[in-house]
Amino acid sequence: MESSVAGGVIIPQPIAPNSATKSTYVVDFEPVEKDRVRLNIQYAGFVENAGHLLPPAIPDQRSLTAVADIATGTGIWLTQLSELLPSTVALDGFDITDRLFPDRSTLRENVSFSLLDILGPVPENLYEKYDVVHIQWLFFVLKTDEWDRVARNVAKMIKPGGYLVWNETNPGSSQAIPPTRVASQGARLLEYMCKLRGGDPFCCDSIPTHLRNNGFTIIPPPTESLPEYIPNPPDANTGFYLHVAGEAFKPSIVEKWSRNYASGLCSLISFMAQHNIPNEWFTPETAGGFVKEFLKETGEGGSRIFFDLISVVGRKGA
Repeated sequence: MESSVAGGVIIPQPIAPNSATKSTYVVDFEPVEKDRVRLNIQYAGFVENAGHLLPPAIPDQRSLTAVADIATGTGIWLTQLSELLPSTVALDGFDITDRLFPDRSTLRENVSFSLLDILGPVPENLYEKYDVVHIQWLFFVLKTDEWDRVARNVAKMIKPGGYLVWNETNPGSSQAIPPTRVASQGARLLEYMCKLRGGDPFCCDSIPTHLRNNGFTIIPPPTESLPEYIPNPPDANTGFYLHVAGEAFKPSIVEKWSRNYASGLCSLISFMAQHNIPNEWFTPETAGGFVKEFLKETGEGGSRIFFDLISVVGRKGA
């Protein structure tokens, strides 16, 4: 397939209009190392704003015996957690693909990674195994009717009295600050593609309900900001333990976060052009020009691209 280059981003030529496309979700589209860097920067931005790997609401963290990470991706959360917890704690990462798993030789002995489709049946050997299960970044993966199934499956993996920590964003919260024409249009692409593939652009709003429906009690946010908890606590009525709006990001990470997010959106534009996905902003033929203008508006001193960071924490009934 021939390609053109625009603004440093490869814009593949569109596939034939009558060609079948399995999914509008970008999977295995970028080189592994580029994808790994993007996800790790995204993760680091979340941790930097939250101030913790595990929320302070989980007591006696050094007494944990087993922790799981669903949709582990690069495994960075689990590998960092292994440096904080005793070596006796089993740390198991799961994902539907091993494409981004870290090199086994770089891991501590108590850290492992395995394949698992969390929408499918949960193996019985994982039933009630974990004190804590952590989930992050399924907002561009799950369709609207799949969120409750994930909550139900994860509940099977957690011990009575254990915790689920679910970190996400609402794709509909994506924005350019300050807003400019093309930067704002680019920021809307995440919501647009989420809707196009049957997802919910405000998926986080329903997570507390899914947890309650599957036997969890929602842990309220702290009543005031703690040293390790950077943002102001959200309204307890939302069910969120943490909510960091784009304009409230820590200044130290704004530049790196925004450049990373903008790069990811450029890859999404490339994907849309390749698959001839119709939209109101560009065609496969004009995608290169759109990318150039987007990068110009989000360059040094320009708009910054954000989405909100949200965490929901639930405790499983005894």
